Amino acid sequence: MLADLVWAGIAYGSAFSLRVYLPFPLTADFLPASRLTEVAHPLLLLLGTQVALLYFFGLYDQPAPHRRVRLATRVATALGIQLLATAAWYFFRGDLSFPRSVLVVFWAFNTLGIVGVRLWTDHRLGHASPVRVLLIGLAQDVRMFLSSLTDLRPSPGLDVVGAIGLEEPACQTQEETDIPWLGRLDSLPQVLEQVEIDEVILLSSASWKDTFVDRLLNLPTGHLAAERPRVLVVPSVYDILVGRVSSVRLHDVPLVEVLKNPREELAFVMKSISDRLIAGVLLVLCLPLVGVAACLVKLSSSGPMLYRQRRVGRHGKEFILYKLRTMVHEAEARTGPVLARSDDSRVTPVGRLLRATRIDEIPQLFNVLNGSMSLVGPRPERPEFVAEFQQTIPGYAERLQVKPGLTGLAQVNGEYHTTPEYKLKYDLAYIYNYSLWLDIRVLTETVKVILTRRGV
Repeated sequence: MLADLVWAGIAYGSAFSLRVYLPFPLTADFLPASRLTEVAHPLLLLLGTQVALLYFFGLYDQPAPHRRVRLATRVATALGIQLLATAAWYFFRGDLSFPRSVLVVFWAFNTLGIVGVRLWTDHRLGHASPVRVLLIGLAQDVRMFLSSLTDLRPSPGLDVVGAIGLEEPACQTQEETDIPWLGRLDSLPQVLEQVEIDEVILLSSASWKDTFVDRLLNLPTGHLAAERPRVLVVPSVYDILVGRVSSVRLHDVPLVEVLKNPREELAFVMKSISDRLIAGVLLVLCLPLVGVAACLVKLSSSGPMLYRQRRVGRHGKEFILYKLRTMVHEAEARTGPVLARSDDSRVTPVGRLLRATRIDEIPQLFNVLNGSMSLVGPRPERPEFVAEFQQTIPGYAERLQVKPGLTGLAQVNGEYHTTPEYKLKYDLAYIYNYSLWLDIRVLTETVKVILTRRGV
């Protein structure tokens, strides 16, 4: 970030110098050197937009090898918006003495420098030692974890050196998971002596505690949510190290609050009010874009422009979710309900564009206005999948304690191939750590996901 800011200043000064000493086509003469002190320089605007736009276009994300063409395109687009913002600043300020050609040269210099910094960083990281990771868990948990690392495993920054099994006896083979099994838990000291390890990841399996919580969450029909008791745990040393101990205690025994009595806290009341206000403003601003997109849907394929689908909301109540249609008409007539995939052949060419830009999601602002959804929260699932997940994933019913969201923590951190089990962990982390600041962070990251087209 510091290099980006320094380079912005260098590129801006170099653009002026180039116009002073070199002739440009379609210009009358050299730029007078005195012009540099005669015009106002929006340095704060340049530096602020430099960092903000590069952030939103994902250029400060976790380092990963960049494809040169894609990197150059992303940087040029981000800094092109900076160019337009600066030109608009001069236009509305009425400073017509500023040479517009300087901005074009500045954009070219700036783009070349920012791309060069990233390529140099990639080169240096390519020679860095990867983080060597050891996994500990059951075979099925290791397989699930590795399957979720499809995009990470080729990264030079991560090297899964092996796994230690918890089964007795250890019956795993390298062919099952494509990594070596180094023994059972009792052989851990020998493994750490023989193999260089930087990080150990413990893969927790479902226990009787998960089963207990799941049964408590799946209350009988008609049971009042407010009647659900709180659940408190006397923490082990491991529990204290993993999470924070709340101030709840029984005499001198510290307790961790696992499940709260659901109640309408002030924070969620304010969240509901701000949701409707923001959704109304966004809907008005986006109506022209939705109109154009709806026409493209209608012209490109047969069927309705708007897609209506039953989803499950708060407390298990069903509602109708609105989206622009991205698939062929009656796509599930033969297959039935199917989870979304990144390579779905039923998606139309226009629908693929709408999904990539998230324009198909804009009509869900109507759901926010009518109170069935929130801007941020767990994504609403279809009734068929909710019924299945409640039977197979412990704790899934807890995500139904809050309104579903247009976006969520799982959406900005996960991908299309992220399993429902891992998405649930993100959803529960959001519910039990809710704050206005967390909502702002998720909305900010959502903008970045849209601009970088990640996860689509």
